[in-house]
Amino acid sequence: MLDVHVSHALPHLELDIRFQAGAELTALFGPSGSGKSITLRTIAGLFRPDAGHVVIGGRTWFDSETGINLPPQKRRVGYVPQHYGLFPHLSVADNIAYGLHRLGRSQRAERVREMIRLMRLQGLEHRRPGELSGGEQQRVALARALVISPDVLLLDEPLGALDAPLREHLRRELQQIQSRYNIPTLLVTHDLAEAYSLAQRIVVLAGGRVVQSGLRDEVFRHPATPEVALAVGMRNVFRGRVVTRSSEGLRVRWAGGELLVPEASHRVGEEVSFGIRPEEIMFVREDRPLRPSVAHNVIEGVIEADEPQGFDHMLRVRVITQNPDDGPILYVRLAHPVFLRLELGVGQRRRLSLKPEVIHLFTSHPDQRETLTSDYVSLRARLINKTRIRQIDAASGHLNL
Repeated sequence: MLDVHVSHALPHLELDIRFQAGAELTALFGPSGSGKSITLRTIAGLFRPDAGHVVIGGRTWFDSETGINLPPQKRRVGYVPQHYGLFPHLSVADNIAYGLHRLGRSQRAERVREMIRLMRLQGLEHRRPGELSGGEQQRVALARALVISPDVLLLDEPLGALDAPLREHLRRELQQIQSRYNIPTLLVTHDLAEAYSLAQRIVVLAGGRVVQSGLRDEVFRHPATPEVALAVGMRNVFRGRVVTRSSEGLRVRWAGGELLVPEASHRVGEEVSFGIRPEEIMFVREDRPLRPSVAHNVIEGVIEADEPQGFDHMLRVRVITQNPDDGPILYVRLAHPVFLRLELGVGQRRRLSLKPEVIHLFTSHPDQRETLTSDYVSLRARLINKTRIRQIDAASGHLNL
């Protein structure tokens, strides 16, 4: 188990990082400048924080109170920095052997041969990094990190410089490596799909702090705050007010109507924040009666835009309210076959179902309203850079995009 709890005052960032990672792949996920890479450098012993500790398997690598600070060469860390950090003047074999200088020549040669076999680098032993493809360079960097039998593997955006087909191939290789070595593996990424496809656990960072940490699906499906929701792709984040409580759940005033949401510890009259993932919103078939499963929270909206995303469609739907121009925006993700089957198009007025079980209430207190508004702005600007924020309507509690 890797236990990290460190803090440091930087000119541009107050670092306060706390998390644990077991023998699994954990993604450090967040926007640029959130503290991901410096966290890896701290674990590797390349950066000394002001306070805290780094402990792996009961062995202390850093402790500010006792003065322990092991140098990098004594930490048994496999570290793959951005752009791989290969020595351009050394061959593939010599790059891999670089961390084995304490072993005898025959032992070094045997370890390098084994790693070349495992990483499928046969025939490339005498080439220089400049003679390799991006995928080959990455495998050499991984081989160099793993040849020392590390206690922890640190990967700083290892797929960022690769094209899409190669990224997909190397994702599978990273999963196989994690399964084979069974050590804590930390992957730094700001790519949502990469974090979701590779990691068993997610640590979400923002502004130098951990804002949520947990199992992948728990973080993606049940983000703790609107800040985390926006970071993990829950683009529909709103505010409303609890108007009634019943055995069915809560009734929340929103967009001129009421939504039924699951039971939660909120009082009547309390302002709440809630989110809905784009892929969990359903269009209602006009040629069929409503099924009980979609009968609650049926609203009407106008499809304003279709943003193709690979083989999916991200539809921007404006909810119809008394003021046609003031309705909140819903983002709805549909697979292309579903989009065609429903015969959807820009300009159509259609009904949608927001099933109660897909509405996620956040735990943030209403006193955080100003902070949350600031978070909405900064995270939208950084994480959805193709979309411009035009306005936040504080009265209706929705984002105008």
